[in-house]
Amino acid sequence: MPKSFKDVAERQQLLLEMAQSFTYKPIGEQDELDIHFYLPKDLKEGEPRPVILFFHSGAFDRGSKIQFAPHALYFIERGAVCGLVSYRTKESHPETNPTEALQDGVSAIRFVRQYQEKLHIDPEKVVVLGAQAGATIAGCAAMNAPIPDDCEWEKNPDQNGHPNAAVLLSPFIKISREHYGAEEFVDVAECKRASLFRHIKAKCPPMLLVAGTADRLIPFEHAEQFALKMQKKRNVFEFLPFEGRGSNYFNLNVDPVSYEVCLGAIDNFLVEQGFLEEQKEGQEDVRVISWRETDF
Repeated sequence: MPKSFKDVAERQQLLLEMAQSFTYKPIGEQDELDIHFYLPKDLKEGEPRPVILFFHSGAFDRGSKIQFAPHALYFIERGAVCGLVSYRTKESHPETNPTEALQDGVSAIRFVRQYQEKLHIDPEKVVVLGAQAGATIAGCAAMNAPIPDDCEWEKNPDQNGHPNAAVLLSPFIKISREHYGAEEFVDVAECKRASLFRHIKAKCPPMLLVAGTADRLIPFEHAEQFALKMQKKRNVFEFLPFEGRGSNYFNLNVDPVSYEVCLGAIDNFLVEQGFLEEQKEGQEDVRVISWRETDF
């Protein structure tokens, strides 16, 4: 392994070692899915906090939960418990399909509510945040898409598997054979199940949708159409277009400036919806990478 790759792998391992790992779902007799939780330093017993569950990007074929570690480290400074969720992909589970990844999202939400006391979380303040395939998982859970129960592995099927808010970064909104990520779907029925556009309804939990106007993988017009219809249904729905950005604006190691703007937008949204407290006047801003407003 080249030294640069080895260094990255070691840094990623160190980031995971900073977290507490919990198995939230067994898969077969010798496999399991986990969530790595980061806890706020000022956490006190009997003081429940909001929880943010992060679902990494990809096209249901691969991806790494460590992608959202910088975001998690930011939000624990803002008082939230943060969990990096492993879900089934083609790379980790070759026989899997996207429907099983959608089921994993619901299972992760049920898990944090079942163990709310141990995890110090407020079960009425469960936020899901994802990118691309991860955003589709988050969106389907939030919009109560018709996801089959994962009865074979589910330990707590009676627990509520729907979040109280969702942040969607470039999700797959309309999925058909000509669109990015569709090759992982078994058939048309599965494409429909994962297409957020088909689940638009009133009384969805508050949502923030972020999309790059120059995204070559996920059509920006899909995001525009989705936002318009969700707002027409009188949902609490915020839409942030990223002018001239593609699909990696939320990654610290790719675009630090866009990462910060995205982070700030998410923070503002969660404050407005009552999931985070406003930063006190004079309190040091936890965003410390860069902030060049002239870029926007």
